[in-house]
Amino acid sequence: MSHAVRVPSLKIIQIFNRYLQPGGEEKSVARIAEDLESGGHSVARIWRESAEWQGPDGVSRLRQPFLMWRNPAVLASIRERQVSVRADVWVLHNVVPVISLGIYSLARELGVPVVQWLHNYRPVSPSGTMFAGTTPLSPGDKWIGVKESMAGTWNGRIATAILAYYYRRLRRNGDFASVRAWVAVSEEMRRIFAKAGWYADRLHALRHSWHSQPAPAANRDDGYFLFLGRMVESKGVRFLIDLWRTPELRQVKLVMAGDGPLVPELRSQSPPAVEWVGHVEGDVKRNLKAGCRAILFPSTWAEPLSTVAYEAYEMNKPILASQMGGMPEVIQSGTTGLLLPPGNISVWREAICSLTPEQSAAWGRAGRGWLLENASPQAWLAGFHRILGTILGSGKS
Repeated sequence: MSHAVRVPSLKIIQIFNRYLQPGGEEKSVARIAEDLESGGHSVARIWRESAEWQGPDGVSRLRQPFLMWRNPAVLASIRERQVSVRADVWVLHNVVPVISLGIYSLARELGVPVVQWLHNYRPVSPSGTMFAGTTPLSPGDKWIGVKESMAGTWNGRIATAILAYYYRRLRRNGDFASVRAWVAVSEEMRRIFAKAGWYADRLHALRHSWHSQPAPAANRDDGYFLFLGRMVESKGVRFLIDLWRTPELRQVKLVMAGDGPLVPELRSQSPPAVEWVGHVEGDVKRNLKAGCRAILFPSTWAEPLSTVAYEAYEMNKPILASQMGGMPEVIQSGTTGLLLPPGNISVWREAICSLTPEQSAAWGRAGRGWLLENASPQAWLAGFHRILGTILGSGKS
């Protein structure tokens, strides 16, 4: 039996470097801060922008690698905030490039315990994907950094090599000693980090929370299938377009919602049944989810845990997803959706063609029930308090 962990009200500094393009990680970071505040903690947000380095007034490409290692101005501002707030713990997310990797040595110097959220496979994998080009890498491979650098998986070969070197240097210097808990967003992700030899005694798993909104008053099924996400290779969008070229899906509508580098290429090649709507938010996004038969998530990499399943469940919709990464932990195949072999056109085609409105409705209702029981802010906060208990020495009640 699990026990509640008594944690006093804490002062927390949350540190996050936003990406150039918004995505699910940014929303997860925001929910984490909100959930901590709802649990009685004080959260000071230090969010910086990768966009700060862009444009004519940005940082030159020659200076960027040096500032990515240590950005004196940003670190000085964080030091000042710590002196002012006297935070009990820092919660870190992405910190490159603007905040800089010097954040770990600063935390160590100041004696502040760090909780590092693992939203992707960094620092084990410089790109965070565990891929060298299109080749998946094993977490036990000691040459991951070299292979990714040769493939240029993160902003080209030189940038990838520099980042890989910096991560090795941090570990060699002992700067990661400031991180008292590494928090993966799925058990599978935690196992991958453990296989990579990454501080197994400090590894934890805690799935995302979800702030569920009321379900639609009436079930709607307009017969189309929906993809939500970034248009990049790892999300399986090229596979979807190839899938929709099969004759059986000629009369089935697919809505592609999202933006990314593959849009111009794939949009020009897609069959007539595919509709491209770009990045969507708010009521437009909610309406698209409300009318679909199912959300599709054909990822070709071991996605740590995508909240697109939560988005489907919230609207009483099932999800059809690749059976890899953390997705089997949130999808009960045959009950809340289907887990399918990645890249298998015949299996995916059969699953899509055979999904009836009645089956979709039943799986969607089961998915919403799972979401409310397993991903509530209260359940997430209890899990986080258990992690805090391991690093702050809190007692159990």
